[in-house]
Amino acid sequence: MQLPKAYSHKDIEAKWYNHWMKSGLFEPTKGAGAYFSMVIPPPNVTGSLHMGHALNNTLQDILCRYKRMDGYRVLWVPGMDHAGIATQNVVERQLAQKGISRTQLGREKFIEKVWQWKREAGDAIMHQLKSLGVSCDWSHERFTMDEGLSRAVREAFVQLWEDKLLYRAERLINWCPRCKTALADIEVVHEESDGNLWHIRYPLAADPSQALVVATTRPETMLGDTAVAVHPDDERYKHLIGKKIRLPITGRVVPLIADRFVDREFGSGALKITPGHDFNDFEIGERFGLDKISIFDADARVDAAAFLARGESGEWIERY
Repeated sequence: MQLPKAYSHKDIEAKWYNHWMKSGLFEPTKGAGAYFSMVIPPPNVTGSLHMGHALNNTLQDILCRYKRMDGYRVLWVPGMDHAGIATQNVVERQLAQKGISRTQLGREKFIEKVWQWKREAGDAIMHQLKSLGVSCDWSHERFTMDEGLSRAVREAFVQLWEDKLLYRAERLINWCPRCKTALADIEVVHEESDGNLWHIRYPLAADPSQALVVATTRPETMLGDTAVAVHPDDERYKHLIGKKIRLPITGRVVPLIADRFVDREFGSGALKITPGHDFNDFEIGERFGLDKISIFDADARVDAAAFLARGESGEWIERY
């Protein structure tokens, strides 16, 4: 027998991996042993695997192989995740290189492009996993948008609803004006930038000669203010707690409330509360039952219709 001059890991590894698969060595064994099941954390079909996937899957593979040697009937389920917006953005970037947008292409054709990408990226990912030698049972391969999984999600949702474990409520979301959709927290990239602290005079509704100065870095959301808050122990403002404040520009009358979240040392110690556009303000709004006003439309422009729908009027609305 003639041996090759150099070791070729591709040939050797492919030979033995195919042998393992044909022999059914990755399938749960027949017998009376206890079951051990594990689902692979499905990689996103946004591209190829990286070193983190290699490490993670190696650790899982060690666990599965150890359990097999320990007599367990092991099922390691492989699969992939559709990744939602992240995959959509990959396809959109590909179209942009050709000077095409998803709206120009149309919904149906765009979805076809997404599925085409899923097949291409999915095949590459499966090849990479097999090249790693992972001992998944490939007869159980799944995709997070498979009909069976989608049906299971619907059934679980209905069951949770029937068990009264679900409720409907308003919550703040991360909105993308380009994608025209909500984003998960993990999909948002935060960037720090230097800003200005704007000091704005908020007059008392009953006596405009008296006013509270609010310091804010977000003057653009002032149109959505539904309260002003101070710290309950702040001696400067104790006599004003419970009074009404008139919001500049809009003329909306809002309460002056006391909440321990307020930092007395920041700015003027008075905090404008915009439950519709700040997560901390949202929580304060929930505690005090404040209105939530969304001042922007889907394109992130000030939405005059939202104010008109509330019955508000004035020349300031006409600007938008």
